[in-house]
Amino acid sequence: MARRSRSAPHMTTQSNSPTILALHGFTGLGTDFAPFATLCGGNWRYPNLPGHGPPPQPDCTPETILSFVETERSAFNTEDSTPHVLLGYSMGARAALLHACRHPAAWDALILISPNPGIEDETERARRRDVDEKLAQRIELHGVERFIEFWQNTPMIRSQKKIREDWRSGMQIKRKEHTAAGLAASLRQFGQGSCPNLWPELAKLNIPILLISGSEDGKYVRIAERMLHALAEAVCETIEGAGHMPHLEEPKISAEIISDFLSNL
Repeated sequence: MARRSRSAPHMTTQSNSPTILALHGFTGLGTDFAPFATLCGGNWRYPNLPGHGPPPQPDCTPETILSFVETERSAFNTEDSTPHVLLGYSMGARAALLHACRHPAAWDALILISPNPGIEDETERARRRDVDEKLAQRIELHGVERFIEFWQNTPMIRSQKKIREDWRSGMQIKRKEHTAAGLAASLRQFGQGSCPNLWPELAKLNIPILLISGSEDGKYVRIAERMLHALAEAVCETIEGAGHMPHLEEPKISAEIISDFLSNL
């Protein structure tokens, strides 16, 4: 296990060409990864998770997410010799962890950006379900555009304003593809209060794991540090000056970290 903090970008050459399945965060889309993927190299797949994009899949239960990830994994060429890597950001990291814990031999490595293995206390889980239900109702009442505006000004998410303008404007346009029904279903069925607590299952994971968080996202830095001690083969990186979406807020240094990790598999 190792923990590092980085602030100065220096790109390295990637020596292999892994296949990466990338899972986006809540209100995001797979195409959020497109410009970042070009910095990292490798062969990327970045689908829209259930509840997101057109047309949405309104069934977003953990079982549906598991099936979705497994279907995407089955599209990989199992006969090639390159590593198969599962990457997830925030909600996508929750989905990635869920699949990896249920299928520990399915992946050669994990990259988890701003991950949270779950809420352990049942009272807190119930409280979070209430919060997510209120957010779901807000989406249904006010619509996607007004909710996105509200969501992106919440303390955890507003650091995304640091994302370079051309990337961010493209992301904003694509978010108009969401539907209220899809986002509300995602919150109700795959919010943190509705997902399994995976902390007790982390010991199952004996593959290389890269944990990434932003230094300005204190809660998730602490979670990553705790995960580091629960995992057999993990590296924890903190991106200086970034918040909850460090790979797009500080893409060059994040891409360097991921490229280094992949080249050592």
